Amino acid sequence: MIEGIFGNLRVGDEYPARIIGIVNLSNASFYKNSIASSSSELEKTVLRMIQEGADGIDIGAQSTRPRQIYGGEGRVDENQELELVKEALKVTFDILSSYDEIALSVDTTRKSVAEYSLNAGVKIINDISGFKKEIEMAKSIAEFGASAVLMACKSEPGDVFEIVDILFELKKSVLIGTNAGIEKQKICIDPGIGSWEARDYKHDYSIIKNLKQFRTLESPIYVGISRKTSIGKIFYDAPPEERLYGSLGASIIALLNGAHIFRTHDVKPTLEAVRAAETIINY
Repeated sequence: MIEGIFGNLRVGDEYPARIIGIVNLSNASFYKNSIASSSSELEKTVLRMIQEGADGIDIGAQSTRPRQIYGGEGRVDENQELELVKEALKVTFDILSSYDEIALSVDTTRKSVAEYSLNAGVKIINDISGFKKEIEMAKSIAEFGASAVLMACKSEPGDVFEIVDILFELKKSVLIGTNAGIEKQKICIDPGIGSWEARDYKHDYSIIKNLKQFRTLESPIYVGISRKTSIGKIFYDAPPEERLYGSLGASIIALLNGAHIFRTHDVKPTLEAVRAAETIINY
């Protein structure tokens, strides 16, 4: 039985799948409708996601869109990322003060951004490098008693392809975290769905189809399928704006194969699709 703690939420086999709304602060993000480039836009986006039923909000200031597809412009340096996150957290914490059960995570691979966020009150750090970029981040998370989402990574996000290698790198990341003092139940694993720099989009299909293999790590499974390139490829290179229904279909397959947490641009559609599936499965 898999069970974990995701910020202030219980996650795992005995709990409903959790829906986490994506808020991008970078203008370089691949899905333009997800970008909150001002405080007013951020406020509207966070409020809408909460009203649509989001269990949590994931804020990220660094775009990781595939360079081979969208180009490399738009990346931000450490100071820029930190400033964007600072401003976003002010707005978001003000909103969340009216809600008790909304988890908040910050998506970063930088220790300085993680430490600022933790000091500000964030309880979850989403590190797509799985502690492989800045290993000391794990100690910071442990000191604050926070949760972590660790994505499969060897040295750069998305640089592992086959299931056996993804599992191997995730095991290493989890070990880095627990050795630093993070409680095992506070670690979620992310197999890294996405068309990363060196990877073919077809690897996504393999990951989703074989998610059950990741149960061997005994941690809640966190997936980011929403509007990814691999979904667009199914529909003759459909752009991100036309990938919603495909994302929902793939999410149901991921649910059936053991996913516990869904990071999505589309809270209400994803929530309704997942809850309908859960209702039928549990009938």
